[in-house]
Amino acid sequence: YSIPIVDISGESHRQTIVDREAGQYLGHPTTVLLEDDKTLLTVYPKGHGRGAIVYKRSDDAGLTWSDRLPTPESWRTSLEVPTLHRVVDAAGKKRLILFSGLYPIRMAVSEDDGTSWSELEPIGDFGGVVTMASVLALETPGHYLAFFHDDGRFLRGGEVEKYRVKSPHDPDYSSSTALPWRFWVYTCLSKDGGLTWSVPAPHRDVARRQSLRTGGAAFPRRQTDRGAATGKQP
Repeated sequence: YSIPIVDISGESHRQTIVDREAGQYLGHPTTVLLEDDKTLLTVYPKGHGRGAIVYKRSDDAGLTWSDRLPTPESWRTSLEVPTLHRVVDAAGKKRLILFSGLYPIRMAVSEDDGTSWSELEPIGDFGGVVTMASVLALETPGHYLAFFHDDGRFLRGGEVEKYRVKSPHDPDYSSSTALPWRFWVYTCLSKDGGLTWSVPAPHRDVARRQSLRTGGAAFPRRQTDRGAATGKQP
C-alpha cells in the first residue's frame, strides 16, 4: 500500500477495556465527549446490533470507565444500535439525545449532561436502521439535520409484510415485479434543538463518489440542503 500502516494492536498500554461479559457480544458503541474534554459518555447494545442499551461514563477522556449505569426501563426494549448526540437549542440550552431504531424510531433526552434520562418515546410514524447515525448542526442556531438509512423494511410499518420492499435476491421477499434490493438515505430536520423532528425525506444521492486529482482516491462527498453548514472540515 502507498499509505503507511502502523500496527498498534500489540501495544497494550494504549488499550482500555471498557466492558466485558463472559459469553456476551458487546460492541457498536456511540460516544459523546462533553465540552470539558474529560467527560465521555457511551452507549451500546447488549448484543450484536440489538439488545438492551448499556450506558457508561468516563471522567478522564476514556482512560477509565464507570460500572454500567442505571437506565430507564424502556432502554431494555431497544431493537437497534443506539446513537448518542449533543444538541443545543436557539436559546443556548444544551441537551443530550439518544435514538433507538427500527420501527418506530424512539428518542430519549437528558437535560443534565447525562446524569438522568427520559424514557424512549416515538418521534414519528416511521423507522429505520441505526437511526440518526449522523446529526449535523446547521447555520441557524438550534437547527439540525439528521441522516439514517433504510432498505424498505422499517421505514413504514416495521415488520408488516405489505410495507416491505421486495427483492429478487432474497426468496423470502421476491416477486415477479421486484426491484433490486437497495438502501436509501433519509434526512430529518429539527428546528427546536433536537426535541422534535420532521418526517424523513429521501436523499438517494446524498453520498457521491468524488475522485481527488492527486492520487486518484475516491471519497464520499455528502451534500445537504435546507440551510446546511458547508464548513471546510470533513
